Amino acid sequence: MDSLTAVAIASAVYALLLLATYLAMVFKSPPGYKKPTKKELAVIALIVAVFFAGAYLLVHGLR
Repeated sequence: MDSLTAVAIASAVYALLLLATYLAMVFKSPPGYKKPTKKELAVIALIVAVFFAGAYLLVHGLR
């Protein structure tokens, strides 16, 4: 498997786990706070992008 493919798969799995954890916390929130905001979803997307970039640089730096 190509290293970029492995990093992409790892990032996708990380994104799914992060989003599932976030949604579990949102659904357990009090009734007034059960709607996810765009800002929170943007932060999750930023975290995943940083994870992908870091993993990509790590994999290519170790070659």
